Order: sequence, then C-alpha cells, then structure tokens
Amino acid sequence: MSEVLLYALSFALSIAVPATIVRRDLKRLSGERLARSWPDASVWSAVVVFGPLCLPVHFLRTRRNWAGLGLAVFWLVCAVLLISLPVDGLARLFGIGE
Repeated sequence: MSEVLLYALSFALSIAVPATIVRRDLKRLSGERLARSWPDASVWSAVVVFGPLCLPVHFLRTRRNWAGLGLAVFWLVCAVLLISLPVDGLARLFGIGE
C-alpha cells in the first residue's frame, strides 16, 4: 500500500512542481517573451505529459538566449529535487528500497 502512496505522490508532484514554475514565470513575462510562450492548454498538456522535461523547452522558447538556457537547467534541477526529495524521504520512512 505504501508503494501506491509513493507513486501517487510522485505523479502529483511531477505535475504540480513544473506547473507552478511555469505559471510563476508566465506572470513575470511581458511583451515578446510572453508572445512566444505556450497557450494555456498547451502548457497543461506539456506539464502533464512531460513533467519536469517541459521546463527547458519553456525557458528556451521564451528567452531564446544563453540566460534562458541557464534558467532552463537551474529550474530543471530544482524541479527534480523538489519531486524526488519528498518521495525519497517517505520511502525511507516507510522502509521501502532498503
């Protein structure tokens, strides 16, 4: 039963974390960068299907420069950590994977 909980948590975080990052970034964009971003339905499709892997595409698509690449790598690493650390912590708490 605890494996199911860990899988569900991982699945939920794989959607919630990238969605939060992308929506936060979209609120800060303006002008040409905002025009290059995904439409709302495409954002949700990309987040649900690709999870954290949609972050590099988002930042490279909206920035189109080296700073965008840096942001893409930074937020991808942050998202992976924000997803994996709680799941790994609960796995240790439940004694799974030892």
